[in-house]
Amino acid sequence: MKDFSDFDVVVIGAGAAGLSATSEIIQKKKSVICIEATNTIGGRCYTDNSIFSLPCDLGAHWLHSFSGNQIAEYGKKQKEDFRIYKINEKFLVYDGIKQVNGNNLFKIIDKLKSLKAKYSNTLLYKKCIDVPFSELIPNEIKQNEWYHTAHQAIGACLEGVDFDNFTTADAYLNFKNTGVGDGFVKEGYGTLLAHYRKNLPVRLNTIVSEIDWSGPFLKIKTNSGTIKSKACIITVSTGVLNSGLINFKPLLPPEKYEAFAGVNLGSYNHIILQFKEDFYKYFNIQKDEYFFSKINSLSSFPRGFFGTLKLHNSNLSYLDVGGKFALELEKEGLKASVDFAINTLKSSFGNIVDKYLIKSHATLWGKNKFFSGAYSSAQPGKAHLRNNLKSSIADKIFFAGEAISKNYGTVHGADMSGKECALMVIETSKL
Repeated sequence: MKDFSDFDVVVIGAGAAGLSATSEIIQKKKSVICIEATNTIGGRCYTDNSIFSLPCDLGAHWLHSFSGNQIAEYGKKQKEDFRIYKINEKFLVYDGIKQVNGNNLFKIIDKLKSLKAKYSNTLLYKKCIDVPFSELIPNEIKQNEWYHTAHQAIGACLEGVDFDNFTTADAYLNFKNTGVGDGFVKEGYGTLLAHYRKNLPVRLNTIVSEIDWSGPFLKIKTNSGTIKSKACIITVSTGVLNSGLINFKPLLPPEKYEAFAGVNLGSYNHIILQFKEDFYKYFNIQKDEYFFSKINSLSSFPRGFFGTLKLHNSNLSYLDVGGKFALELEKEGLKASVDFAINTLKSSFGNIVDKYLIKSHATLWGKNKFFSGAYSSAQPGKAHLRNNLKSSIADKIFFAGEAISKNYGTVHGADMSGKECALMVIETSKL
């Protein structure tokens, strides 16, 4: 690796966008280094193999837009290393201790999906309706006994925010599907991403404290020294940018800080439980079976989880929490998250759950200062601010990442954003 000194481009952050940008700049024969604050690459897409002695995605694990996902397509060609498949949806629905067919739940889910599609459809609406989605939901839906369960699954656990902090204008203005369906990779999405972007020059444990763009060259101050470069690509989350962890000298234009605050990160965490195989056999639970436990909540937001049982046909189950409830659990800590998940399962399966439990873990993405949350969501009234995220500063400072992608909130979207930004840097900075 080149000495820690001068480069044409410095890429800040070794998530999907940073790795993609670094790869593209190398292909253009320019000098580049990617610096990463943590001790791993992948950012919010990371597979751990130590906790359960099995591949376990602590962050992203859905291969969204499966038919057009370029990372999934890469993995499919690596047949000896990866088992990639489209999800065949199966559902297990409980109302307390009673298993039900789920028809009443799915009716509410379908109605909510239709409303989201309706207000996100540019063919139906010639103007942007940028208000909290909760204001667009009829009371007859909100008062349904399965509303909170549906809200958790396709609101908090999909968007990372509850419906009162979600706007369909975000999709109307900023999102464009590149494929259909969802998929999984048994070896872990983080493992796949690392393989996809292997052998790149990444300097780990390198924390940026200041970017001085006052002169003809950038001076990027880190805990390992100062790097001088002609340009930099910043791929850290909007949560990090809004936190002030990186100081800019001079300050960036006001519209940048407005965008960092307005397109902030939602809350979404995995509560991961490892069971003995007999647990799945006893309840006849199938591979990748979606689990719903009816949420009876008196609050305006749901307190529950959306589960995927027997993930990848392993003995791991992911019980996901999002929105305000995820924030509540984060404040209480890992044990509170695990206890909640186990007690909820007991409400359906009984105390026999304890007999089969081997190990547990919960993620706390909002507490990690190098991420500050899960993935981006524009606040109601702020969807237009994603455009402010994209603009460069003095043809020297550029931004990339999932929050800037037309497939925001996804790994493959971040990957595309990194490539597009790198090409822009090469063109506008005249390297």
